[in-house]
Amino acid sequence: MNFNAGSITLQQVLDARDHRHEIQQLLLSEFRRPVLSFTMNIAGEVKNSPLIKLAFDHGIQSITDLLGTPHKMEILRKPTGCEAFLVYGKSAEKIKQTCINIESKSPIGRLFDMDVIDADGQKLSRQEPRTCIVCGGPVAPCSRSRAHGLDAVKARTNQLLLQFAAKQFEGLAAEALVEEVRFTPKPGLVDLRNQGSHKDMDFAMFERSADSLRSYFSEAFLLGAEEKDCMKKLQKAGIAAESRMLETTGGVNTHKGAIYAFGLILAALGNYLMRGDDIFQHASRLARAAEVSDSKTHGREVFEKFGIRGAREEAEAGFPSAKKAYLLLKHSGGDMLSTLLQLISECPDTNLLYRGGLEGLVYAQNWAKFVLNRPAFSRPSLTKRMDQAFIRKNLSPGGCADLLALALFLRKVDSLWNENDCIQ
Repeated sequence: MNFNAGSITLQQVLDARDHRHEIQQLLLSEFRRPVLSFTMNIAGEVKNSPLIKLAFDHGIQSITDLLGTPHKMEILRKPTGCEAFLVYGKSAEKIKQTCINIESKSPIGRLFDMDVIDADGQKLSRQEPRTCIVCGGPVAPCSRSRAHGLDAVKARTNQLLLQFAAKQFEGLAAEALVEEVRFTPKPGLVDLRNQGSHKDMDFAMFERSADSLRSYFSEAFLLGAEEKDCMKKLQKAGIAAESRMLETTGGVNTHKGAIYAFGLILAALGNYLMRGDDIFQHASRLARAAEVSDSKTHGREVFEKFGIRGAREEAEAGFPSAKKAYLLLKHSGGDMLSTLLQLISECPDTNLLYRGGLEGLVYAQNWAKFVLNRPAFSRPSLTKRMDQAFIRKNLSPGGCADLLALALFLRKVDSLWNENDCIQ
């Protein structure tokens, strides 16, 4: 199923089941309250992987959202699978019905196995049998007759995991774009205070634009998961996404740079979760494999004038600025202002070059360095002054805004990839 999930033996499965029973009995003895035992229904010899972990964590979140904080919770992440044990001071019947609702209504619920053991040690049963993961009929006849075979069950399981992951990443990517534009104050950029240097854009337009890209984000992830060398298909998907964006905004380019950068990273993330290749190196390979358009764009005009390729150069280099911004966010507790200012101070932003030439780029970089050298408490007020200065000169660090949004997305999903492997 997946690059980094080792195969396990039947004996390991049996040993894990015995250990699970021991933990259940210990918790019942200690608390004398119902115990919810949560595992994943994963067919085959691979029981744990980043994709499975993503689904499992969603299950934990669903449980605690509906039942509240448990008296006790233990979580195990083993090669034999993810396991959670939650003790609640509620009736076992209420807990069981909540679990049935989660299993029935969650998009990944068919892979959840939520057992509830009453305080007296009795396991509660479902009133209605579960459905077959392959055909949707009653599970018992299909299981007894082995109607579909293990390969079919494994394929359907993998499909469910990938579809679920795609929807999760779709939402997180759109959320990152909105979080970036919502962040205030920013110099020369649309935020909640003003339109910056963009008379044709506002916050509401950026929200609509981000929403229009959701299906593209899912598609980019799935393309990368399904096919390692997916750049031709990814470019085609990106062109379609750009058309939807322009239709949504009335022809205004709100997220063209984000379409390019997020598409590459999402495809590389899909590839990573299936094959284990370094995210940023793979994104670089995809970027280098892209067919270069001959159409006249702002980026091409900047390259012809200054020899700087901006977003394309960043991507082909493996997104070094985005990685640095991610680390700044992570280690600063999410200090978006300092991270954005650092990007502006260092990146050869082609939006700044297009609007202000080399003089405008240096002007913006010097402003950012000036604010960064002041105490943190004074930076928001100084950034408002910086914003007015940028508006007067019609400067907008849009490329840096895209990198900030990408760093925000990387921060949201970093539990799924190994930073030590991917960031040197």
